[in-house]
Amino acid sequence: MSKDTQWKYSETEINQEDYLKNESLMTVSNGYLSLRGSYEEGNMSYGHQGTYLNGLYEFHDLHYGEKFTAYPDKSQVMVNLPDPKTVKFKVNGESLSLETSKISSYHRELDLRSGILKREFVWETYTGAKAKICSTRFASSVEKHLICIKYEIQFYQGEGDYSIESTIDTNRHNISKEDDPRIGVEFNHNPIVILSRGLEDELMFLNGETYDSKQKFNVYLLNEYNVDGIKVDTETGILQDQFGDDTSIILYKYIWLDKNETRDSKRAFIALKNKGYRHALDKHSQWWKQQWEHMDVVIKGDKLMQKAIRLNLYHLTQNVGKDGLTNISAKGMTGEGYEGHYFWDTEIYMLPFFVYTNPDIAKSLLMYRYNTLEQARSRARQMGHKQGVLYPWRTINGEECSSFFPAGTAQYHINADIAYGIKLYYEATNDWKFIQDYGMEILLELANLWLDMGQFDHQGRFCIHEVTGPDEYSCLVNNNTYTNIMVKNEIEFLLSLIEKCQEESSGLSLKSMELIQTFEVERAKRVIEHMYLAYDDTLKIYAQDDGFLSKPVWDFAETPKEKYPLLMHYHPLTLYRHQVCKQADVVLAELLQPTMFTPEQKKRDFDYYEKITTHDSSLSNCIYGIMAAELGDLEKSYEYYMKTAKTDIEDVHQNAKDGIHAANMAGSWLGIVYGFAGLRIKDGELTFNSKIPKNWEEYSFHLRFKNQVYEIKVNQNDVKIIEKNC
Repeated sequence: MSKDTQWKYSETEINQEDYLKNESLMTVSNGYLSLRGSYEEGNMSYGHQGTYLNGLYEFHDLHYGEKFTAYPDKSQVMVNLPDPKTVKFKVNGESLSLETSKISSYHRELDLRSGILKREFVWETYTGAKAKICSTRFASSVEKHLICIKYEIQFYQGEGDYSIESTIDTNRHNISKEDDPRIGVEFNHNPIVILSRGLEDELMFLNGETYDSKQKFNVYLLNEYNVDGIKVDTETGILQDQFGDDTSIILYKYIWLDKNETRDSKRAFIALKNKGYRHALDKHSQWWKQQWEHMDVVIKGDKLMQKAIRLNLYHLTQNVGKDGLTNISAKGMTGEGYEGHYFWDTEIYMLPFFVYTNPDIAKSLLMYRYNTLEQARSRARQMGHKQGVLYPWRTINGEECSSFFPAGTAQYHINADIAYGIKLYYEATNDWKFIQDYGMEILLELANLWLDMGQFDHQGRFCIHEVTGPDEYSCLVNNNTYTNIMVKNEIEFLLSLIEKCQEESSGLSLKSMELIQTFEVERAKRVIEHMYLAYDDTLKIYAQDDGFLSKPVWDFAETPKEKYPLLMHYHPLTLYRHQVCKQADVVLAELLQPTMFTPEQKKRDFDYYEKITTHDSSLSNCIYGIMAAELGDLEKSYEYYMKTAKTDIEDVHQNAKDGIHAANMAGSWLGIVYGFAGLRIKDGELTFNSKIPKNWEEYSFHLRFKNQVYEIKVNQNDVKIIEKNC
């Protein structure tokens, strides 16, 4: 295998302690389907085989001691499907098990450059036979339904009988951990129902549906055996024969998964299979080569950070939904943490990476919000709002499924975050047609929600009551500063678009035209002018909310390390009654809306909130690192950056087994581009205030902005911005 370690994530031994983490990190996916990085042999007692389709979910009943109006009845849970990669290999009656068999020369690596998972090892049986096994696996980035596996066996000692069975294993289940609200659920039924399965013209098939949500799915498997260079037909997927000490066997597994697509899936699958493994591999590798040309970040002088950033960008790119009907969950499709739900993480943390490197993917993420607009309208009515939309805090199908409303549904800032994402995309692409056809309708409905929900108080200030900001250790507050700032910016952006529409023939959608006619423009202008932001004249800082600074500061000195994260050890009310932050809140607002604040103000706010922030959320370190760089503390910025970049590669939080931290991975890109390079948009143009950590020789990256590609190179002596062809 390759020695190019900066493009590899690898392991050289079978280690139970790291196995589940590496199942997550060695996932192969294409944004539509995924396989966790578990073995084809599939018999590790401590592993968790995972086969997922983005957007395929089962309902899970939510139970409450006391249930009130608009509490969600059901959650949605990403379903673990039957496993089509399974290979059962026996020699002289002995089954291969990487947990119990005698294994040597083991090596496995994920090639980040090509999106291919490779593995090799030697198996010595109890009868003295030896065989080298090599497997190669990829989820096609070109044909979204296709997974290919090449499983090679080379005997070089002994003789006897062998058997290989390639099948679809239905003995799979979802994970649950009742004492951790972030991990899985306990179903009271099998979440999937097998409707039919069988074998037809060498095509192994399984048709099923989810038990309650009634979502159909299909799994198809075609096996192709080659023994000593000769193709061998087997209708059952089972090959049995004699071997000598030079027998070689290759099994090609072609796998197709879909969500009951309307086209002729079987015919399309067979056509792809007939083109062959090499054809599929070449197309897949070429796609990844093209992606890396415009998304790679090169770091010279820091090998760990170089490997970490590439692993992070690989996972973002392979796990993101690319069809406008799906999104990217907090764990991607690498594990079942947070049940496969999509959050605000997408617009605030992950969308910028795609906006500046692959705007087509960014657009597809925003289209997901457009395609779930009706669910957001319905949710707003459930919550008592007469107009507008309310997007769900956590969801798969567009419906709210957060059962703990103080830290879920109350996070109304999800609306403003989506508006921010639309503005970010539009500023970087000038895609006016997107605004005309889709964006304007979303923005108008988002603003209508705020005009309905917010109120002018007796002093004429526009206030937004009983919400939760990004910091989930302060819930149900009045005038969360982050929320109010983001709403102000959102409405300013919308009014600028309305003015543009009035100045030219806009070509707006019919729905948008209707919404503009009834939109309260004058009231919206008053909202911008009189938006209330809580400010403490004594400390000269922005308060996180109206009451935050009146609370006692959390006793950090008396809180032992084993009590973190705090949410796992203290009742929510205990946290809510103190000045303690789970993650960046005011500081995040000042990063996203940089022109609203002076450098001196940002410094005062940063210094105050840094002292009371636990960073119990993986979303936090990257934001503080970026702001530290802006404020001139490069050493502190780099400390935060290292924590961000290596969160998954070194399993800092000891929970990578449940899936990657996708937003944090995006944070490692933001940390370089927004942090060290200092990218900001001012007056519609790119600006940079670039710095470089003292132990780095150089870093470079590419950006797409307004149909132009730029390469930015920063070393200890110079900054270069080079224009390139698109």
